[in-house]
Amino acid sequence: MATAGQLSKGGIGPTIPFAGPTVFNTLSTGPHTTTTGTDTTPSVSETYIAEVYVPLNADLTGIALLNGSAVAGNVTAILYDSNGAPVANSASTAQSGTAAYQKFAFSSVYKAKGPAKYFVGVQFDSTSARFRSHTIGVAGASKKTGETYGTITTITPPTTFTTDLGPFAAVY
Repeated sequence: MATAGQLSKGGIGPTIPFAGPTVFNTLSTGPHTTTTGTDTTPSVSETYIAEVYVPLNADLTGIALLNGSAVAGNVTAILYDSNGAPVANSASTAQSGTAAYQKFAFSSVYKAKGPAKYFVGVQFDSTSARFRSHTIGVAGASKKTGETYGTITTITPPTTFTTDLGPFAAVY
């Protein structure tokens, strides 16, 4: 049960020490294997978006993306709040490690207030890259078109699921 002090901080915070979860998956599910979902080819003018639920206050340091069958170019990972405003992002980082999670660290720790809905976004500067995307779901997953790689803009948070767009990713 949350204390009055925890609630006054805008979220439910754990009592220290706390050994709860520190990783939260997009669409509340992680992949069963490194080939779960679709091996998606990105466009360099799109941001791929998936909802992530953060159930408690957490210090988030980055986003881990499940890479697909090919790695090429750079990736920028972005965290958006429930209104679609960007609140944290990684530097443009070379994609590496096929069929594996790759961590993209934020430029600084983001103190997430939970319980709350956030959104993960990823951008690619190469159409030779691949990432794993969700094929089914009930949470928000979409893409924003007309983007310029490395330029971080607000998004319209998705309220429905669109197959093969939302990346398998996790905030950590």
